[in-house]
Amino acid sequence: LSSLLVQHPRLPSHLPSLCLSQDAFTAFHKNEDLVKKYLSSLQIGQLAPDQPSSEPHKNEMLVKDFRELHSKVKQMGLLKPSHLFFFFLFLHAFLLDIGAWVVIWYFGKSWVPFLIAMAMFTTAQIQYGYFQHDLGHLSVFQSTKWSRFFHFIVIEILKGGTHSWWNHMHNQHHAKPNCFRKDPDLNMHPFLFSLGKKLSVEVRRHNVWDSFQGTESITVC
Repeated sequence: LSSLLVQHPRLPSHLPSLCLSQDAFTAFHKNEDLVKKYLSSLQIGQLAPDQPSSEPHKNEMLVKDFRELHSKVKQMGLLKPSHLFFFFLFLHAFLLDIGAWVVIWYFGKSWVPFLIAMAMFTTAQIQYGYFQHDLGHLSVFQSTKWSRFFHFIVIEILKGGTHSWWNHMHNQHHAKPNCFRKDPDLNMHPFLFSLGKKLSVEVRRHNVWDSFQGTESITVC
């Protein structure tokens, strides 16, 4: 694995999460042929027929049903992206973005044009956010290079963010979704939100324990 760590662009950040999960591994690797090219040298054999094909803590029947459903959906072509949809998604966001600046330039900086421009600009930024999310997931183009190129354009230039930061954080989110201390999307707790009764109870219990111990080492999940 040492050589693979150097070649793989995102492996170090969520290697522990993917090594034990076939479904997560499949979801993170869109190009199956490219994966086989790099991993064929690491293959040491096949599982025996009596060995479980899913993690011990998961319901094997549910996992089997999910994989059959995923295979059927893929064969039906429902996972193929609509380039026309994404084109119009980007176009209307871009026109709103340009329109916001035109309103300020033409009508001035008084309150009415400012509020109109702000509404247009905010809507454009939200739509850019949805678009960059799909680009970051490599869901827009069949080519990984094109997806990453346009992801860079949208999030870095049009939104002023960082594509490498987003990929790093969002991959961890999908590797351990809704796991406190492991899912970066939950790091905003307790400042903004904590969803779900179970998570709230667990977080509260560990926060009390952390305060008693004077540490921040407790991890949920």
